[in-house]
Amino acid sequence: MKYPQELYKRGFAVDSPRVYANGVLVLWTARTDIKPSTDLKILTLAVIKKIAIANPQTAPYGAAAEEAMKYYNAYDQVKDKLIYGESISQTNQYILSQSADIGFTAKSIVLSDEMKSKGTWIDIDNKSYKPIQQAAVILKHGNETNKEAIRQFYNYLYSQQAKNILKKFGYIVN
Repeated sequence: MKYPQELYKRGFAVDSPRVYANGVLVLWTARTDIKPSTDLKILTLAVIKKIAIANPQTAPYGAAAEEAMKYYNAYDQVKDKLIYGESISQTNQYILSQSADIGFTAKSIVLSDEMKSKGTWIDIDNKSYKPIQQAAVILKHGNETNKEAIRQFYNYLYSQQAKNILKKFGYIVN
């Protein structure tokens, strides 16, 4: 939501951002001896030495992970175990390479064809973090140079067909 909102605020977009889906936070591990738990108590165990999260200052999934840990009263107990990826991609590398024992990522990642058979993951209750809104805007430049194609794609994002695809990849849609 941040980037589309900024584009709109700076006058590059035709209208304000419109949400098409919400991301889902998961707790994921590539280690076979660890089983993620929804209450996050596992994070406090001695077997967990490093927990990967994306930088909460710049990455929505990192901010959501921090919120969830605070919601479950685990943050203060585990903050010294946190290792930060500069992006969700780097965070995923920490988890997959087992540089981190466990970590937080997007459900869309663990459901992707490349990752769906790797590791163990569990959804984090979406009540424990603010919605991770995915939004779109129509840029003024695109609207002026290729209006028909832009409108078709934009409308498609909100269609039932697109919603079915987004659901398949772990997003929450209305």
